[in-house]
Amino acid sequence: MKIKLTIGFIIAFIALHFLMREAHEMVHTAVGRMICGCWGQRDFNVWSLCEGCMEKYPVAVWATFAGPLFTFGMIWTGVYFLNSANTAQRSLGFALIFANNPLARIFTAAIGKGDEVSGLNRILHNQQLSWMLGLIIVLLFTVYPLWKAFKTITNKNKIGYFILFLLSPMILDMVILFKLMNTALRNGVLSTGWILGAPLIVTLFTIAMLVIFISTARYIYKLAEK
Repeated sequence: MKIKLTIGFIIAFIALHFLMREAHEMVHTAVGRMICGCWGQRDFNVWSLCEGCMEKYPVAVWATFAGPLFTFGMIWTGVYFLNSANTAQRSLGFALIFANNPLARIFTAAIGKGDEVSGLNRILHNQQLSWMLGLIIVLLFTVYPLWKAFKTITNKNKIGYFILFLLSPMILDMVILFKLMNTALRNGVLSTGWILGAPLIVTLFTIAMLVIFISTARYIYKLAEK
């Protein structure tokens, strides 16, 4: 697959990434709500169960695993489409793999953090073992999709394109979500809880990304040159 980046694809990919990230957080909080009966606190990347839920309902630990399960499911959906002979579907598959930010899953697990490690630690009560198992699980779900995506690129500078797609979602998160949006939220900007327990600023940002993606979604299918 020979990649041809366009402004339309870049905009659509950025919107898709933020939608996938928010879907990841919503899966966490929705499962927590179903088990606990109440919404916990959250921002753009950190969420919690409502107070006392974990002590009352230990099964609520599944809310921690729900987000990664969704994300891994989307990454492997990308692998499925990447195997297609259809150029448009392969473009979608490639975008899905990287829009779900596999590097972030690897990085957080590698430093002993992230949903996978923290969820296992709640069950095993052994940080070292949880770190090792969590990292192994993450690698099992991400290494093949990344290898498959890399092998799919036929451009002369395939390493450069691979690194670009691998790093850009993390950079987008750090600059836009962690720095700008979370700072605004901490300063009280549109911080009132609204739909699905999320602060108003989170929901409005997500709606904006959805509108942008709907407007540009056709370009997601046009990453690969025919």
